[in-house]
Amino acid sequence: MAENTRKFEVLRLSVLSHCNFACVYCAPKNKSDSYETKIHFISTELLESKIKILITILKLKEVHLTGGEPTLHKEITNIIQKIRILGIDEVALTSNGFFNMQLIDKMKDAGLTRMNFSLDSINQYAFEKMSDRKIPIENIKINILHAKNTGLDVKINCTVLNGYNQNEILPLLDWAGENEIPIRYLEFMKMGPLQAEHSDLFFSSDKIKNTIKSKYKFKPYYTEKDSTATYHQTENGYIFGIIANHSEPFCEGCNRLRMDSFGRVYGCLSDQTSFELPENLDAAKAALAQAMLTKKNYFTGSKLSMKFIGG
Repeated sequence: MAENTRKFEVLRLSVLSHCNFACVYCAPKNKSDSYETKIHFISTELLESKIKILITILKLKEVHLTGGEPTLHKEITNIIQKIRILGIDEVALTSNGFFNMQLIDKMKDAGLTRMNFSLDSINQYAFEKMSDRKIPIENIKINILHAKNTGLDVKINCTVLNGYNQNEILPLLDWAGENEIPIRYLEFMKMGPLQAEHSDLFFSSDKIKNTIKSKYKFKPYYTEKDSTATYHQTENGYIFGIIANHSEPFCEGCNRLRMDSFGRVYGCLSDQTSFELPENLDAAKAALAQAMLTKKNYFTGSKLSMKFIGG
């Protein structure tokens, strides 16, 4: 790995292969998953042992918990606490926001520093069409605001699909902006069970910007060097970002290592190859070096489902 200037600095950890939503871009009904079929939870013991190996080899600055839906893991607060005890200062979590509000306080007390909420609509009908769940969207909005009020760093993620929720871009921006929460719009990634339909569902970053321009003027906003999003600020102070995997690839600067609920690691979302992470440090270093070699310079997509490997 010494010859490669790229480094793994962020671990995105899928703590379980299950979600209580069936979002059209991730786990649509009537589509068989092409990667895994059984629900699987990572044990706290396995997670702890794998992270100990990683922090011996890498300078990890962040662990980001994903799924599936990570709040469904019964040990989620213990997992967060274990990661912080191991010396990781930044522990983030991406959630669909459908859980008991008290869990936010418990996770923050355990050491959680940031939450990203996946919210693809604030219109009940469009939300149900995207998530395939009849769940009151107000409950999710309450949880988002509560997380912000506790002092957590909060962002909203919206995956935009043509024909589903492109009309929700402005209502989401207004709601997020009024509540001083940055929102990020994601281009639909060519992954998992809807690879064949990608071109029909794709809504580009240019179309997202043009939609926002129809109501607001905006200018570039500060964007961190290793950020996957490019940020902008509207004339009235609303902050939004666009994660454009296809239109504006950022793969060359990717510093992410991914781990599934079995403890296998992946170097790139565009490559299905996974690697065991042995306890022997020399063997583990070799596995990480191989994982690094799978990284691409541009996003091509894969059969991997986000339900099992997270974003």
